[in-house]
Amino acid sequence: MQNKILVQAASLLLLILSSNLAAEQLSFKKVRTGDQTKFSYKWKDVNSDILEFDFKLATKNVNSDFRHFKALTPSRLQMYSVKKLKQAIAKLDPRKGSVKIQPRYQNVDFEFRSTDRDWMKQQSAALHQVYNSSLKEFLHKEYYIEFQPIGYKADKSHLTYKPDHVRFAKESQQSFRPLIKSLSQKLPGATARTTSIFLLSFFQSIPYSTLESRVESNGAGFSPPIKVLANNRGDCDSKVTLMASIIKAMYPKLQIIIVYIPDHALIGLHVSHLSTDYRLDVEGLHYTLAEPTGPGLIEFAEISERSRRFIDSGIYQVESF
Repeated sequence: MQNKILVQAASLLLLILSSNLAAEQLSFKKVRTGDQTKFSYKWKDVNSDILEFDFKLATKNVNSDFRHFKALTPSRLQMYSVKKLKQAIAKLDPRKGSVKIQPRYQNVDFEFRSTDRDWMKQQSAALHQVYNSSLKEFLHKEYYIEFQPIGYKADKSHLTYKPDHVRFAKESQQSFRPLIKSLSQKLPGATARTTSIFLLSFFQSIPYSTLESRVESNGAGFSPPIKVLANNRGDCDSKVTLMASIIKAMYPKLQIIIVYIPDHALIGLHVSHLSTDYRLDVEGLHYTLAEPTGPGLIEFAEISERSRRFIDSGIYQVESF
């Protein structure tokens, strides 16, 4: 399975590189000065112009934001649920009967010993409710949400989990305030479209990190927005989340979507558009699409042929931000 993921990632990378110039980051520096960390970037954009961007972030945010985030494993999820179930079972009247938990791969069963059938039926329903609530509680605590893999029918047998990209984007905005200030000074009075064009080439130039399959990795490889900058590396989900966070912080009323296709993600912005823009209509709004991933230098309002094939075929999902 791992070889299959690597082959898919390599194919995607070759497709991007074969049709577009590769992004080139000329320099990256990260220097801590007191309670702040200064970031300095220099890169070439799609026109081979050299661009620069410097900003500072609070060191405590760079080091601490989402530092406990990690890949979600079935064992961690199950351990949390079993703990909550044991707490619930401990409160039951032992005179009524006993309950034994039988963990399964994606759920749990219960073995009851009692002469009271109504009691067993009642407790079975109550414990299953505890189990379902514990799943939701743990997922929220760990910044994950349920995710229906693209191409599968909406049923529990194919349900998996992925990082809550929209929540990451929202909760990162406060830490990015100093960056927003620097960007506003660099691009005074810029429209959302102009700012997006600048940020697009910036994020494309950040070294690319392969996206692990959303269906099989359950978050492995995803970097929270501030970690993409701190580590100077990110996959498509990570870069799209970062770009969405910064753009939304600068233009709070701007409608943004994250578009998912198999093993890839794009960003959609409800900005002023040209007739030649590649746009996606969602609930009556026109979103201009862009690909922050890199290393291919794809211009704003254009997307790769692979992305176009999936979207034109209706093989995509959307999250609004």
